[in-house]
Amino acid sequence: MNTHYFYTSIKILILGIVLVYNLNLNAQSKTKPNVIIIYTDDQGAVDLGSYGAKDIYSPNIDQLAKEGTRFTQGYVAAPVCAPSRAAMLTGKYPQNAGVSGNTSATPNSKGLPAEQYTMAELFKDNGYATGHIGKWHLGMDEASSPNKQGFDYSFGHLRGCIDNYSHYFYWEGPNVHDLYENGKEVFYDGTYFPDLASEKAINFVENQKDQPFFLYYAINMPHYPYQPTEKWREFYKNTPKPRGDYAAFISTIDERIGFLVDKLETLNLLENTIIIYQSDNGYSTEVRAFNGGGNSGPYRGAKSSLFEGGIRLPTIIQWKNHLPKNTVNHQFLMNLDWMPTLASLCGFTTPLKDIDGMDLSQMIKNPATNSPRTSAFWKYGNQWVVRKGNWKLIGNPKDTSHKGILNFENDALFLTNLKMDLSEMENLAKKYPEKVKELIQEYIDWEHGNEKDIPKKIKTVSHIAVHKLITTQSKLNANYQNIEVLIDGKFGYADFSTGQWIGVEGKNVELIIDLKNSEPISEVGINYLSSAGNWIFPPQEFEVSFSEDGKKFKNLKSVKIKQTKQQNSIDYASLSTSQKSRFVKITIKGIGVCPDWHTGAGNPAWFFIDELIIK
Repeated sequence: MNTHYFYTSIKILILGIVLVYNLNLNAQSKTKPNVIIIYTDDQGAVDLGSYGAKDIYSPNIDQLAKEGTRFTQGYVAAPVCAPSRAAMLTGKYPQNAGVSGNTSATPNSKGLPAEQYTMAELFKDNGYATGHIGKWHLGMDEASSPNKQGFDYSFGHLRGCIDNYSHYFYWEGPNVHDLYENGKEVFYDGTYFPDLASEKAINFVENQKDQPFFLYYAINMPHYPYQPTEKWREFYKNTPKPRGDYAAFISTIDERIGFLVDKLETLNLLENTIIIYQSDNGYSTEVRAFNGGGNSGPYRGAKSSLFEGGIRLPTIIQWKNHLPKNTVNHQFLMNLDWMPTLASLCGFTTPLKDIDGMDLSQMIKNPATNSPRTSAFWKYGNQWVVRKGNWKLIGNPKDTSHKGILNFENDALFLTNLKMDLSEMENLAKKYPEKVKELIQEYIDWEHGNEKDIPKKIKTVSHIAVHKLITTQSKLNANYQNIEVLIDGKFGYADFSTGQWIGVEGKNVELIIDLKNSEPISEVGINYLSSAGNWIFPPQEFEVSFSEDGKKFKNLKSVKIKQTKQQNSIDYASLSTSQKSRFVKITIKGIGVCPDWHTGAGNPAWFFIDELIIK
């Protein structure tokens, strides 16, 4: 027998055994699926090809839907960025997660409390490598930073939005740089942030390919500033702006998701990776977003609104060859349900205590199974919602999509049945008063509901200026020109969006009231709103002067107004006089810019006024 041949055969056999053993070990290490959550920023409810958009090219995301499940009732727990993200990462309502509104951009300001148990900590406790890439927006102090909230690796910006090339905070400037890697400020001047984030996500997957990983890929698009690449601007050159730039941003997202999926396929990881795609809230109608660009389709509302368009968003899950493919699921799901659902899909036995999310894994596996999620609550600012079955009651509704007019005397409680009317354009409250009572009680019984939140009948006031003539020579904001509400004898709610308020940004306003006849006057007063979180501050001062002919005004009097940091409070300032006059000129002076202590320091400050009272 050939000795060399014998030993060579033995070596090959041993190598084969070792190879099989290693392959088996690798297979055992991959019994737990990887998980990637892709969370986009300010994306409209129908702004994907798979959700019906005819003018948006999104083949890679649409492929996720084709290979997985697309939900038609996928909700988030808040209509703005930070509380939506807090809910998703903790499995709790934002109020229970400790983040009920957007977090401050001030250095070292607090955000997601350290005691919250996050999805990242859940995966880490179960042997996963954990990574966060993209937007954070959950606090500026160390305790609330990604690396202290369970992420082994983090790369991205901590505040709400950045310029994609300079990486400076978009709301403030010019010297607030905001890009960090594992808590250390890093500089990539001029490099396109979506490309940076895409590269970091691909590197994370490559580096963790031999062990289970959890990646929170928080893409910062299509949030303003709209800065798509030249390739996609050219693609949408015939689409009018802002829709064209917004759509180009969606395609920019889609392209980079394609890069990530390609990497998973190259590494043979795709079939062992659960991919979730969801938007954090509806599209923005803010000035910085050119008042729109996105689309909520059949739904009313957008970002900051608790109508469907602000909270009912594109939601997809894919786990190739494990979960149903090419499926449209009409069951009710919320982003706070992902934490217990993923724990179940991944086979974790870690107890999840005091969470609001529900395990929907069986419903996802079998869409014919009824979802355990049949009701939910929302509370954001002055707005709140109870949903029970198909019935939905909104308190103090706000329509940022401007699809219809809300009458806050009649629509402060807004009832809809989503099975009968997805558009939420008709208020059924008067038609079904018993259902309104039932849902109000559900809200009050909720741990964060309060009877004080229930809208009361608009208060009225009688004074000599009611329904007289009011004019101004000041240039008013386009959204606040109905100055007749200032002398209609009605008070607005403590929410600037109720239609009873006139907002003025960064300047003063001069108003003249014609009483039609010369009248004895003993008092002149103004109602004003304080809501620092919305950049709304008390006026600095108001002045009053009088005239009989409407041209020459005299007897000038003024009152200084105390500044406050209060949220959503209504106050009244007045001055006494002893005067007989037909015309009254009221000049209201704002503080100009946000104060140093405020996150918007140096930017134009608003003041909001309601009833001007003359006695």
